Amino acid sequence: MDFSGKTRRLNAMRCCLAASAVAVGGARASAQTAAPATNFRREQQPIRVEPKNVRFSNYLHDLNSPGALIGVVGGGVLEHLRQKPTPGNGEAGGLGQVILSRAGAHAVDVSVRHSLAALMQRSTDDRYQFCECHGLVPRVGHALVETFTDRRADGHRALSFPRFAGAYAGNFAQAAWDPGRHNPGNVAVGTTLSFGISALFNVGRELSGLGR
Repeated sequence: MDFSGKTRRLNAMRCCLAASAVAVGGARASAQTAAPATNFRREQQPIRVEPKNVRFSNYLHDLNSPGALIGVVGGGVLEHLRQKPTPGNGEAGGLGQVILSRAGAHAVDVSVRHSLAALMQRSTDDRYQFCECHGLVPRVGHALVETFTDRRADGHRALSFPRFAGAYAGNFAQAAWDPGRHNPGNVAVGTTLSFGISALFNVGRELSGLGR
């Protein structure tokens, strides 16, 4: 038997296996070393705050802010106390229904106002801006302007149609799903008076410097 031939073939196979192992190991090592280099060279993209994101944040704030929740619950309690006691509203369940009704009206108000503001390119930041002027008349005028106007995309003031539309839409929606407690005439008068109350509040805040 030709043992020398078999020996040569075995040695050749061993050489091939060793070469393959070295090649595979080298490829793995090069891939492992190349990956960190690629990650090191990758630049992180900056986080961009776009107007649509700011608008959505303002919408969520107006919808769920502590002031909004206090207004919904407190207004619901006052409205419930003003109602004549009946089997429908003289119990705790009636108070819950009033609060839910006011919460729905608030959601409609905020949604309509922010939607129209986005379409009309109006500001949705309702934070009161104090006047840098002096004198009673200019400061009262500024408070009224802050109440009934908002800012356009160019920074100038304009009559706040989104604010008016949202307030009337929310209150009329509440009257639609709760007609026993509200009628259209009272809703229209009450909504209009609410703007007058807001104007008086802003005048008082401007003259007193409350929150400056």
